[in-house]
Amino acid sequence: MKKIETSLATLKNDLASFYNPAEHHFMVMNAVEMGEKMEVQWFFCDYAHPCETTCFFTLIERGEEVPSIKDIVDSAWVAEAELVDLMNINVENTAKGFVLEPDFESGPLLKKK
Repeated sequence: MKKIETSLATLKNDLASFYNPAEHHFMVMNAVEMGEKMEVQWFFCDYAHPCETTCFFTLIERGEEVPSIKDIVDSAWVAEAELVDLMNINVENTAKGFVLEPDFESGPLLKKK
């Protein structure tokens, strides 16, 4: 797996330079608690053998807004909505209420302190 560090400021440019819908499948978006910060990850898989996986990642402060990549990867809205509900990630133009009811206790997959 290739792991490529990005930043919130360069994320969209980095992904737009990489992503080719004829060559890459957007697999999932993930978040990992790293103490006071969160590592946000975007996973892609090559269609061609040997089907290499590429992960773009960045560290964010809790509450920091992550840019949406829906304008680059049409199907990303599902992964973005899941992280908003399940990990309480703030994703640009993404409301709560896709996976869980909007008034549900936020971030049920976050570690309990």
